[in-house]
Amino acid sequence: MADNAEILRERWKAVCEALAVLDQAGAEVTGRSTSQLMYFAGKDLGRRESAAYDRTDDLERALKWVFPGREEVWKVSLWKNKEDEEYWVFEAEQMLIRLLFEACPVRESCLVSGIPLGGVACQAVHGYAAGMLQEIFGRKVDLHTQHAGPGACLVVLRTTLE
Repeated sequence: MADNAEILRERWKAVCEALAVLDQAGAEVTGRSTSQLMYFAGKDLGRRESAAYDRTDDLERALKWVFPGREEVWKVSLWKNKEDEEYWVFEAEQMLIRLLFEACPVRESCLVSGIPLGGVACQAVHGYAAGMLQEIFGRKVDLHTQHAGPGACLVVLRTTLE
């Protein structure tokens, strides 16, 4: 008789495999534009879901709303280059900040099922987060992957100054 931990592991593996099927099947339906389409679909969903939250300029508070739960599930922290004094980098009419995803259930699922990191599932989550943050901040927000790896992913959040 399997114990509860073994049952949970088997369920988690099945969910990972289902995510892999969805990730790969999406490309069969829409071709090379799948990632972009999923990003924008996720963004639309995030904008709708954000209605449950207040507006704030506090990025760390907003990230906890977007990626809820324990750090073992979602561990998203601010990251900067050694030469940068501040986390925010200002460019013309925009500013950006890098987010380090050290724990991410989507990355874990990709690794378990052998699908490439940064694919359709990642883009849908990035779009969802961008949509929520856009409404929470009250200004345009986009997210894109700068680096995807087995230990962590680095994602750039780009937004307008005001």
